Amino acid sequence: MGSRGGGSYLSARDSRLLREEARRRLEQSHIDAEVNSYLQQELAGFNDRDTDKVNRYLEQIEHALEERMEPVDHLLFGGSVAKHTYVDGLSDIDSLVVLSDESLADMSPANVREKLRDTLTRCLPQGEIREIRVGKMAVTIEYRDGTEIQLLPAVQRAGRISISSADGGSWTEIRPREFASRLTESNKRQGGAVVPAIKLAKAILANRLREDSPSGCHVEALAVAAFSDYSGPRTPKAMVTRLFERASSDVLRPRRDVTGQSLYVDEELGSANSPARRSLSRSLRQLGEMMSRSQSIADWRALFE
Repeated sequence: MGSRGGGSYLSARDSRLLREEARRRLEQSHIDAEVNSYLQQELAGFNDRDTDKVNRYLEQIEHALEERMEPVDHLLFGGSVAKHTYVDGLSDIDSLVVLSDESLADMSPANVREKLRDTLTRCLPQGEIREIRVGKMAVTIEYRDGTEIQLLPAVQRAGRISISSADGGSWTEIRPREFASRLTESNKRQGGAVVPAIKLAKAILANRLREDSPSGCHVEALAVAAFSDYSGPRTPKAMVTRLFERASSDVLRPRRDVTGQSLYVDEELGSANSPARRSLSRSLRQLGEMMSRSQSIADWRALFE
């Protein structure tokens, strides 16, 4: 850089560097636009799959319970459906069936699950259902098209909602709306961009980590933390990259379960900095680095395919 007659000029080298930087930025903007368009297509596919079919099944279930299991307070969809983060084939639908019949509170959780299973078996259209099975905490309806819906029976006890404990043997109080409201607020604060990032993250994790993927609730809790102080771009590419980069460190510490269902949403990973947590942290960091370094839409397709 020099001056002549009060003016200024760029050297040939500086001009070349500026042109190269402008070209690099233009190329990167084209890549970003392609990637964001691709991610929007993926999201459209998720949204198409999780609406009509799932809602129809949930309406059937609610109707069956209202007809045969009076009085039914309501179905409180406390899982992925309520939070709009459900991805077909990648997440269970954990729907809380809140029953207001006071006599049920005196039954054991196992008896309530059996009663719920028997009612659903009698009342749902059996031609659509492959199996209704009872687990330690929930009743799972498996449909012939592959959809699975988990119903978690709950009872009113002293004015509070209780569900089965993790071992299935006793009742434990929960606050089912607490986390859903936190996620809703986080999504609102980020202009509706958090929920799409969660859907994309769930799909990537299911494809790349498979059985080692964190639970849906864990991913959602990590997302709330990742975007609590975020002020960057709200494109799908930027948001999901941020989620993986931040989660790679946050996953090293247990995250409290604000619903009260358990102490932590990720209890299966053990204490802070456990081997399981360090392993998951490495996997998340590697995926985040792949996103940050990507130079083509092919790099992103590889995360899903």
